[in-house]
Amino acid sequence: MMIIMLENTLISHELEEMKIQIDNLKKKLEDQTIVNEKHIRNSFRRKISDINRTVTMTVIVGILALVYCTWFFHFKGLSLAFTIATGIMLAVCVILTLIQKIHLSRIDISAGNLVETARDISKIRSHYKEWYKTAIPMIIIWVGWMTYEILTRFGMTPMTIGFLSGAATGVILGGFIGGRINKKIINRAEELLGYIEELQKEN
Repeated sequence: MMIIMLENTLISHELEEMKIQIDNLKKKLEDQTIVNEKHIRNSFRRKISDINRTVTMTVIVGILALVYCTWFFHFKGLSLAFTIATGIMLAVCVILTLIQKIHLSRIDISAGNLVETARDISKIRSHYKEWYKTAIPMIIIWVGWMTYEILTRFGMTPMTIGFLSGAATGVILGGFIGGRINKKIINRAEELLGYIEELQKEN
């Protein structure tokens, strides 16, 4: 009888130790989950800030280009239609970029609605993915029109050739930089969607 009682006591003691170990393991896992979730959320905020800075810089450059180009083309005596069209084109680009900036400012990972956050980021990513379809034809038309305006106004002179060569260089360089910025925003958006997937797994 004593032996049985002793065995039961030992078994009870072992079970209690196992329960304590399991509780400790659960606590460690919970702590790791909290730390991991906090790390993901901090990384998410850093990426959002990075995109926001890039978009803000694009808006500033767009506004400067709007003011300078309309003044320059008017000063050089190019047609009013071309000057206004250039102003409208640049203004639309700035406005569309500002809209994306507003969408970015409304994204709050701490709000908890991950599905809605993912939807907002997907819209931003789609906007920049579709940008090429509109931008490239628009730039081609604008460059062709500008070439026509310059040749009509000044004729084929060394100054005109130099100006058009400089303009072509500027367009190529601007397109390259714009493409890099566009790709960067798309990549950041995809990274953010990856973070959201991780958070959804955690929850």
